[in-house]
Amino acid sequence: MNLNQPVFICGALRSGSTLLHLMLDHHPNVKNPGEFDFMFDLVNDLNGFPDAQAYHEFLDKSRIFKSKRLNIDKSLGFKELIGSFATQLKEQDKVLALNVHRNFNRIPALFPDAKYVHLLRDPRDVARSSKEMGWRGNVFYGVDHWINTEQSWIKLEKTLKPEQFTTVHFEQLIENPETVLAELCRFLGLKYDTAMLDYHLHSSYKKPDKTLVQQWRQKLSEREIQLVEVKADHLMTQNGYPLSGLPCARIGVLEKLQLILQNKLFRVTFGIKKYGISLYVLEKLTQFTGLKQWHKALFLRKEDINRRHLK
Repeated sequence: MNLNQPVFICGALRSGSTLLHLMLDHHPNVKNPGEFDFMFDLVNDLNGFPDAQAYHEFLDKSRIFKSKRLNIDKSLGFKELIGSFATQLKEQDKVLALNVHRNFNRIPALFPDAKYVHLLRDPRDVARSSKEMGWRGNVFYGVDHWINTEQSWIKLEKTLKPEQFTTVHFEQLIENPETVLAELCRFLGLKYDTAMLDYHLHSSYKKPDKTLVQQWRQKLSEREIQLVEVKADHLMTQNGYPLSGLPCARIGVLEKLQLILQNKLFRVTFGIKKYGISLYVLEKLTQFTGLKQWHKALFLRKEDINRRHLK
């Protein structure tokens, strides 16, 4: 394993990435400090790097970046600055593993020899969980970020050698954690350590619970299952998730309009409930009118609320 290049844990939000992060970080020879999407969000798909000043302004509003307590050397260009972040995160004789949820195909421009762990979870459970988190008003839109994530992975995978990546299914990780983690350690060039399953002693996450697998069977209606599958069927079967066997959904104009309105109304009402009507409305208004300083202050107040709601 090349310790000069990080390993990237690539999976959709609500796919079990936090759980895997905790497991990896409890290995004595791995450092996994969590999410690092901010490294790649402003890189375009043609490997175009952002202006350094624009990136500094982006980081100034990033709750995730601020939580990492990384130093910004403003004398560096974008690519060199990202390299400095990786250097600050490294620990001697430890594999550095970083979680990302999107834009995987942009990573090689900055880390050409990296390795990757493709983390997968059944999109029916991802869509259900996204709705429960308040990110979307229904599963029809809740599955979109899983689809986007997997499309990004497909772009990346085409550029990789077989020895550069491995796949971990959330369901298998929950049902057979020792076996899956031992295989993952071999991929990383490490020996499996039982401490990886001690994460529950130092976090709010519980031990692997098999009831978390295929929750969609009990928690989604037949129509909701159909709404997910009509969007994600090809990617599901490609990634080893069989379809339910229900008839393929036909979505008429009225139902599509209902789903759109349901999604928009839910997101507004959820935002007002979470942030309060004044903060919610003013943040949107200042963004729309271009009042940058006022909008930044309001945005950071929302981010502080988001931080307090994290598990």
